[in-house]
Amino acid sequence: MRPDPVVEGETDPYAIAYTPFEAKRVVWSPLAFYTQPPVGKGDHAWMRKPLPENVFTAEEQQCLATAIYFEARGESRKGQAAVAQVILNRVRNPAFPNTVCGVVYQNADQRNRCQFSFVCDGIRDVIRSRSSWQRARDVAMAVTSGETFLPEVGSATHYFASYVRPRWAGAMQKMASIGQHQFFRTRGGGWK
Repeated sequence: MRPDPVVEGETDPYAIAYTPFEAKRVVWSPLAFYTQPPVGKGDHAWMRKPLPENVFTAEEQQCLATAIYFEARGESRKGQAAVAQVILNRVRNPAFPNTVCGVVYQNADQRNRCQFSFVCDGIRDVIRSRSSWQRARDVAMAVTSGETFLPEVGSATHYFASYVRPRWAGAMQKMASIGQHQFFRTRGGGWK
């Protein structure tokens, strides 16, 4: 009989430690929901806020993978992970919706006012590459679970493609350039 890592709402560290490992099988415990990314110098205090449990649901992972696919499918895994990290940073940040789908589709009904260009560009979103879609799904879960974290992106909540220059860029602190994207966070701590 396999030990139960949760007994009456409390986690049992011994049960978690002695749960048999099975490759390619992900087992979630309540501890997974409370993992926090490493908070670096200058990162915002809200980075310590755990992600809500719902980020692991099929619907939320679908929204995250969709954003990765349409915003960064031509990027390396690192570039895709950086986009995913920005989205999850927004979920933690009190200035944005607290769900992945809420973040991705914020202002979707307002042309050129959405947060991610694929959402309101008027182009029908069709997944044409199964391998790119699977890769986006894998990256989405790796970033959500904390398996992948990019310290150089840190608490960035904004990015743009290198071929555009949004007005807000000068008001923010540049964190990194990865592939065709540049990543930014608010200056001076932002939301606390």
